[in-house]
Amino acid sequence: MSWGNFTIVAIFTLLNFLFLDFPAAKIIVYVSFLFLFLNYLYYRFVLSNINVERGNKDYFLFSGISENSVIKVKNKLFFPVHAITVKDQSDLNIAVRQVYSFLVSLDSREEKSLFYTICGKKRGLYIIGPTTVNFVDLAGIFSFEIELDTRKEITVFPNIYVFSDFPYKSLQPQGNFRNKLPIYEDVSLIKGVKEYQPGDELKRINWKISARQDKILVNTYQFSISVDSFVVLNLSKENYNFREKDYYIELAIDIASSIVYYLEGKKQNYGIVSNGKLKNDESLYFPMNNGNMHLIDIISSLSIILPSDNKLFIESLKELTNLKWGTSIYIITPELNEEEIAYLIEINKKGHPINIFNLGPRIDRELDLSEIGFSRYYVDVENGIVKILSL
Repeated sequence: MSWGNFTIVAIFTLLNFLFLDFPAAKIIVYVSFLFLFLNYLYYRFVLSNINVERGNKDYFLFSGISENSVIKVKNKLFFPVHAITVKDQSDLNIAVRQVYSFLVSLDSREEKSLFYTICGKKRGLYIIGPTTVNFVDLAGIFSFEIELDTRKEITVFPNIYVFSDFPYKSLQPQGNFRNKLPIYEDVSLIKGVKEYQPGDELKRINWKISARQDKILVNTYQFSISVDSFVVLNLSKENYNFREKDYYIELAIDIASSIVYYLEGKKQNYGIVSNGKLKNDESLYFPMNNGNMHLIDIISSLSIILPSDNKLFIESLKELTNLKWGTSIYIITPELNEEEIAYLIEINKKGHPINIFNLGPRIDRELDLSEIGFSRYYVDVENGIVKILSL
């Protein structure tokens, strides 16, 4: 309510007492004044007792997947709020509108959740928020508009694809890849049970099933190998100097993301290095590790990585040091030059299998790297599946 309106009401009230002697008129004035006062209190209470916050547990999206953006509005008062308007800012890269508006009424101490759909159209880091709350009292006199800092970063992950067939080579025991060598049993992968035989280890006995079957049964396990892996992603702009380069840059990032996701699902150790640039022009490097947090950290970085203008691919290859013997190397690049191939030969001599994933239109099919022990493939995506063709 403006000071001009207050002045008019005050003058009208004063004139009533000085010049009027009509009780009914005075009652109307008193009631009007009381109504204004109560509306003012109502306005003040609502202003300080409406709580708005984000309701999402996670702020990650996979590209092409829709999720709900949730806003929680709570009335902390012991009486209802007739109406407030909640407006939330979004980003057109993840939503169809820039502002979503909701008209909400709240009962005493009620909390409501407001929803709208967001969709990861393209990998990247986006902002949703802030949120604006508008309120007008019952008489339309007192009102407020406040902006609440509900801004959150939404990370849109790259596409994660399924592999038609994934190449791996290793002699390291313990993992989740099946192996025909019985010495490489993985005790975390129970295959079934069998009757106890003399010589079976007591720790293999499955006591629960044995009690139900009334005979001693022991666990049998799948045979497996471990495939420690290191992914090397080439994002040098000079290597993508061809038509549809943006598509193939995104494809390379998607392939790298799909590899680490696949390896995490197989309980393997993995790391990644790339000459692409992150914030502050930093390069991407994650040492060997595993676990969900390791996976999320890598994919989050791949969500915002950009092609490099000045860092050559050979610089990323030179960061492949102090790797455990047998670690598989996965190279993702449109092409390789003589210097890079020579360096990979030296890495291969140290006991690291080399797998090269070529993509893009510049595939040199006459280049035969199998003679020096490399595995080379052409990769592309079809219907959400990574197709791998030997070269």
